[in-house]
Amino acid sequence: MTELTGIVGTVEKPALSQSAVEWSIRERHISRETLERLGVRSGITFFPEDKLRHESLFFPFSGGSWQARSIEGKAFVTNPGFKRNFFNIDRVLEVLPSTVYITEGCMDACALVEAGIPEYQVLAITGSQQKPAKDLVKGYAFIDDALRAGLANATRFVWCGDNDPSGIVLRDDVCRVLGAARFMFIEWPEGIKDANQFLIERGSDALHTVLTTGMRPWPVHGLFRMGELIEPPPLQTWSTGFPSWDDKIKIAPRTLSVVTGQPGHGKTQLFQQIWYQIAYKYDLVGCMASFETKPKPHLRRQLRRLYPGPIEEADAWIEQHYLYLVHPEGRPTLPWFMEMAEVAVIRHGAKFIQLDPWNRLEAARDRSETETEYILRVLREMHQFAQDMDVHVQIIAHPAKVDSRRRGQAPELEDISGSKHWDNVVDQGFVIHRPVLFEDGVRKTECKLIQKKARLEELGYVCEVDLNYIIDNGAYISIESSDMVGQEGLEPST
Repeated sequence: MTELTGIVGTVEKPALSQSAVEWSIRERHISRETLERLGVRSGITFFPEDKLRHESLFFPFSGGSWQARSIEGKAFVTNPGFKRNFFNIDRVLEVLPSTVYITEGCMDACALVEAGIPEYQVLAITGSQQKPAKDLVKGYAFIDDALRAGLANATRFVWCGDNDPSGIVLRDDVCRVLGAARFMFIEWPEGIKDANQFLIERGSDALHTVLTTGMRPWPVHGLFRMGELIEPPPLQTWSTGFPSWDDKIKIAPRTLSVVTGQPGHGKTQLFQQIWYQIAYKYDLVGCMASFETKPKPHLRRQLRRLYPGPIEEADAWIEQHYLYLVHPEGRPTLPWFMEMAEVAVIRHGAKFIQLDPWNRLEAARDRSETETEYILRVLREMHQFAQDMDVHVQIIAHPAKVDSRRRGQAPELEDISGSKHWDNVVDQGFVIHRPVLFEDGVRKTECKLIQKKARLEELGYVCEVDLNYIIDNGAYISIESSDMVGQEGLEPST
């Protein structure tokens, strides 16, 4: 029997003693052949823990280091100057297999080899973590070194660590270092702590089956196969009330739209009519935050003219189908608007929410936020609100001042002041444009509604539709034969 008190590398080939082999077979079900394949040796060394020398198994590490595991009891010691590293890393790097198994502890690595996993596919980490490492780079530098040395060529890492709290912490740390994409794990059955216990209680064949067929991919949030996705409800769409547009433009709940156009081109008035026609046809409730056009008398006047009945009936219908947001101090903020919109949806069943216009909502930017970051955050919040509440949210926003070369042209969504996200984030984008306001001193009433964006095909496609504003009736008609029937009575499509 060899006594090893220094670095095991100073002894050429210390033998595996008969007593060490018998203990390994009897207590751990690990054969001499497996120990020899992994370069395990036996000898006697001193254990400071109990201040005694014990016969031990010695597990060799790179650079002549070693870890000893006592045969009597369960004690561990390493050589002076030992640095944390993978056990068996040199064999793995020599072959560079595509699949690498990682255990927590050297005896578990031996158990894997005993079960038929080639020794060049097995690594072990020594030393559990009681809590996640604050500095992964420092705490697991040896893993990063191994990756740079060639371990990164592996396409799959299979974690076979201990099923106890410290082992789970270690597993999570190692996954963070190696990356979830290639990380798989073995989940031991109830009552089994590790690979060696599984080998002892269920045998090498059962362990081999678990190791080769029972590996599970590390769960990631947000990546699914088609069959794993929840089927969303079909998107309900609303006709705008202009029948000839139905194959071009539709509006839907659970979506976010933006409307822009130069001041005085009719953004508010046209969409006031469109929302009226939708509310009338589908018997919906709407909530309007109209900060520049007074609900009384202006919006009420237009709704009264659109409604096909006497004023008393129109007013009763408006009372049932419209809610208006009016800030008590005239200084609406985003949190106030979102809270009131939620009340309108939950308490009163509102199905569409309109904010008109955006620039009257007092900004609530964080100190570190740029304007474009703030707009992105708000648009995402409103989009999520539309989806969660099953409503349509619409924002009317003025474009920034255009340069002289584009004066008279229809603006783009990205021309809205503050951010290109007005084009990026919304589901639907509209531009209202009047090519000519006056001609020879006469007011021109022709108008274009341009759908600049329709993210979903159910909403239609990029297109232009021509309208004419009938001054006497205070309403728009679509200049297409199928819509001309509304010129006299201007009743909504039903």
